[in-house]
Amino acid sequence: MAEKKITAPLPGIVKKVLVNAGQKVGAKDAVIVIEAMKMENKIPAKSAGTVKEVFISEGQNVKAGDKLFTIDAD
Repeated sequence: MAEKKITAPLPGIVKKVLVNAGQKVGAKDAVIVIEAMKMENKIPAKSAGTVKEVFISEGQNVKAGDKLFTIDAD
């Protein structure tokens, strides 16, 4: 399986982490919600697979390019 990383596309505050390590996700399933400029942005998985690691938590500030998750792609 190929490992894919999900990075923050924009800076903001992590409002919700929607997945846990070990959870299966589909391509384009929302995995995190980041608030930026008072708007909530749902960040999707890049591919279907199993969440391997979660690197962030709710309330955390992130910068564009920060690693959020890794997914073992199906």
